[in-house]
Amino acid sequence: MQATPAAKALPGLAMPSRRWWILMLWLVVLGLMSTRLFTFERTWVFVGNLIHLVHPGPISGSTHALIHLIIRKAAHFGAYTVFFLILVSGPLRGRPYWALLICLAASSADEIHQLYVPGRTGSAYDVAVDFTGAVFGRFLHMAISARQPSRD
Repeated sequence: MQATPAAKALPGLAMPSRRWWILMLWLVVLGLMSTRLFTFERTWVFVGNLIHLVHPGPISGSTHALIHLIIRKAAHFGAYTVFFLILVSGPLRGRPYWALLICLAASSADEIHQLYVPGRTGSAYDVAVDFTGAVFGRFLHMAISARQPSRD
């Protein structure tokens, strides 16, 4: 097996494994979700179109606002559930508490970053929702691990 040109140029450094690539891709996704692309106004239009597909009739503004809020918070929760699962399935295998700490740090950094992005607001509540998603990921990971046979 021949070494890649990058491995020849930097001896001792291996190419990142597939699990690291998945982690890097997810970090890009989390980063994009923190930009102006996902402002309240932009997701409002997306949610409105989604509601219209599911329920073509008119709905009240308060119902639209509630559905929009639920979808946005579910995105926070789900994004950090996935982030935790990627961490404990890859680079932090066997270190779930480190994975939780990294999820908390990333969520906090993300919300602080949003304070400086026009059209975005940082929120301690969002950090709580994100971390709750990561903790749910921990329970999910424990449940899945308990069901799998031992590899001894």
